[in-house]
Amino acid sequence: RAHHVEAQILVDQRGNAFFLGERDCSVQRRHQKLMEESPSPVVDEDLRARIGQAALALAKEAGYTNAGTVEFIVDDDGSFYFLEMNTRLQVEHTVTEMTGGLDLVAYQIAVAQGERVDLSGVRFQGHAIQCRINAEDPSRNFLPGPGRITAYREPAGPFVRVDSGVREGRQVPADYDSMFAKLVVSGEDREQARRRMLRALAEFRVEGVPTTIPLHQWVLETDEFRNGSHTTTWLERALKGARLPGTVAAAPPSEPRQAVPAELIVELDGRRVPVRIFDHRRDTAPKTPSRHEAHHGPGVHSVIAAPMQGTILRVLVEEEQEIEAGDVICILEAMKMENAIPAPRGGVVSELPIKAGQVVQPGQTLAVID
Repeated sequence: RAHHVEAQILVDQRGNAFFLGERDCSVQRRHQKLMEESPSPVVDEDLRARIGQAALALAKEAGYTNAGTVEFIVDDDGSFYFLEMNTRLQVEHTVTEMTGGLDLVAYQIAVAQGERVDLSGVRFQGHAIQCRINAEDPSRNFLPGPGRITAYREPAGPFVRVDSGVREGRQVPADYDSMFAKLVVSGEDREQARRRMLRALAEFRVEGVPTTIPLHQWVLETDEFRNGSHTTTWLERALKGARLPGTVAAAPPSEPRQAVPAELIVELDGRRVPVRIFDHRRDTAPKTPSRHEAHHGPGVHSVIAAPMQGTILRVLVEEEQEIEAGDVICILEAMKMENAIPAPRGGVVSELPIKAGQVVQPGQTLAVID
């Protein structure tokens, strides 16, 4: 039952070192953080002191200067183990700023300029939570959804902060990470911060691209998050069979279903590559495609369309080529993820209007099978 807890430190060039509290990053999927909060619900004063001492001892031994984050895995019994150190500010530094009334970016610049920094008088108050707003569809196994934002309105008000890089009419590109905003709230205690985050998420309006907002709303309402018992592997287990708020209902039988991709980690030449497999014959995430199973599957439309915006990395078939169900037509890259697009049935490739390096839009024809 591992919890991901990290320590924020800052050390100037004169040897002044400060521990600026911890953050909990246990809400994760595929080892990627989705939500963060400070202070951690599993850290008491004694554990906090021990984590701070360990983080500062590491920085001193390494002769470290700068803002930095020392990450640990924490067990339920209070034992903790070093994971890594990030020699920079983290995406989630905002929750430390909210509870401490700090501008960590300004202090980082001051350290770089050789100035003396004194943070001994900083006192942390209340609780802060951050949600990473990503252009992904949680109802389709977090399928990336790059595209143009057609409507955009951020929540506002006291104790609400939004760091973003988009506005209405802007594109969320497929070439980079899917995060386009960070929503941060604070409260006098964790429960007040939780309620404020729910209100802010409800006010956050984004149209044109899918977002992880429904996922955050669902997580905040779970008993595991409310009581702080969630671990680094909890979310992936809990999502199995979960119905997220805001998820579009299943299409009627007369309408084409949207494929839900399955995820695999493939090792190639010593490099681990995440790959998504699409299968338009199913409305749930499929297992690894089997030529035998695919060959005997039900018939589907012969037009293979792009499930998302992305770039064609490789085209693996040719026109007039005879293929079997499950054969991969092309590899489509979107937001750092390689997506394998398989043939839904066997036949002959009659049209192939794509080439490597081409950018395609959702719904654009990739191939036609007759």
